[in-house]
Amino acid sequence: MRVLVTGVSGFAGSVVARHLAARGHDVTGLYRHGLGFAGRLPGQAGLTFVQGDLMGLVGLSGPFEAVIHAAATSPGPGIDDAMVLRDGLDATRALLARMRAWNSRKLVFLSSLSLYGDIDSPVVDETTPILRSDAYGLSKAGAERIIADEAGWLSAVALRLPGVIGPGAHRNWLSRVAAKLRADQPVRAFNLDAPFNNACYVADLARLAQSLTLRDWTGFDAMVLGARGTVSVRDAIEILANSMDVDCRIEEVPAAKPSFLLSSDHAIADWGYDPMEIGAMIARYGGEIAP
Repeated sequence: MRVLVTGVSGFAGSVVARHLAARGHDVTGLYRHGLGFAGRLPGQAGLTFVQGDLMGLVGLSGPFEAVIHAAATSPGPGIDDAMVLRDGLDATRALLARMRAWNSRKLVFLSSLSLYGDIDSPVVDETTPILRSDAYGLSKAGAERIIADEAGWLSAVALRLPGVIGPGAHRNWLSRVAAKLRADQPVRAFNLDAPFNNACYVADLARLAQSLTLRDWTGFDAMVLGARGTVSVRDAIEILANSMDVDCRIEEVPAAKPSFLLSSDHAIADWGYDPMEIGAMIARYGGEIAP
């Protein structure tokens, strides 16, 4: 199968692309500015990198039987809300236009829990209300709506991702905790005794994406992805420290927001998602990034 992976320079996109290529797919990985994370990994047979912008895909050789849409712009220095929204919304529209021209009818969109905004529910699932999202969350929610509007001709699914972990992970809570532990700095956290399963291991994500390229379905659906089981926030930090074989100092701070758990019941029961148990997931991550 020919598969296009957008955002292949990012952590999740790169790992998913390599996983697909290793299992026999002919994968084209699209990146915009530089290879980024993908450039730090060894080559993979069956994976070709192409530089280009989603707004100008006319010259990209299709067709592709499936598309994994991992491209996004995250907030950061020099990046304003308009850029985040443009790259999330206009680029998705442009990609869908090219998919129609290629007669590509299968799309897996890497969405985010950020679309929910301020979460005040104890358990997050596909029915959780969206409240006061920031620009990044709005870009994901808006892209999902744009994709859902094309469900008459397109089979699409949105994977609402928490922090995705694995070697090379960044910009999520567990990777920031790991950086603190590696630097022998105290970890400041709140809701220490609250249950926690807010993580997805990148290998689990890659396996799910690969299975979706081989599956037939119609219309649009969305699913929340989290880990199986729970550990406390305190235990999550200590498991990570122990698996990294480093000392751990935890400082409790006042809660900035309420805790919540993720329900992956829909993804597991209806889409074959098979996540690791959260404690084992954190221990594996820590062992793989140990100093």
